[in-house]
Amino acid sequence: MLHRALALAVLLALSTACTTSTLPASKPPPSQPATAPAEASAPAPTDATLLALLAAADRALAEDRLTTPANDNAFHYYSQALDLAPAHPQIRAGFERIVERYLALAQQALQRQRWASARTMLDRATLVDAKHPGIEPLRRQLRLLAGARRLTLELNQSAVRERRPASAAKLAAFGEPARQVNARVTIRAANDSDGRWIYQQLSNAPGTRRIRASLEIGLPPNITIVLLPMDDAVAKAVRESG
Repeated sequence: MLHRALALAVLLALSTACTTSTLPASKPPPSQPATAPAEASAPAPTDATLLALLAAADRALAEDRLTTPANDNAFHYYSQALDLAPAHPQIRAGFERIVERYLALAQQALQRQRWASARTMLDRATLVDAKHPGIEPLRRQLRLLAGARRLTLELNQSAVRERRPASAAKLAAFGEPARQVNARVTIRAANDSDGRWIYQQLSNAPGTRRIRASLEIGLPPNITIVLLPMDDAVAKAVRESG
């Protein structure tokens, strides 16, 4: 009996040893790969950057630095701001203000008969916004005025003030072209009373079509008749304008 117990104990010890030897050795958990450093990226634009660009653009616009000088003008700064905030309403409004300013400068040049300057202002407005609805009508006006024929009658201020008959006769003789449908008439006089008298004498010219004229206060007194190049579109536009 003792023999059998010893034999059984030996068998159990051998079986345990074999089982233990066949177990795979435990391995340490695989080390995690080192995290690769993130690639350096440009810092995101800040609100301060955008505000600085908008402030620079507004200053340039107020100083009439619209598209010049290079890299220091309103269009340049608004364009940079647009890259940062494409939907920002102040940027779109800024571009609109640039175009409107160019249109105002072009209109001033037209009034002074400075055709080249007016053309330059319109070209620059087109660079900012070629689809702006105010550009083409003004460009058409430029073409008409630059190709117009001008008649000017200079008057003596004393003769106008004293309502001299010789000046009245001169005005009546000069007024016939002012009745044409394509005529634009400007009267310059020292005051409203002189302007009305000049217009009355001008209206004694031959013809029946009513003369339409604008009055400018200034000296010396004169009358300018601008005869626009005539075509069907011009005639229609003039008739519709009254």
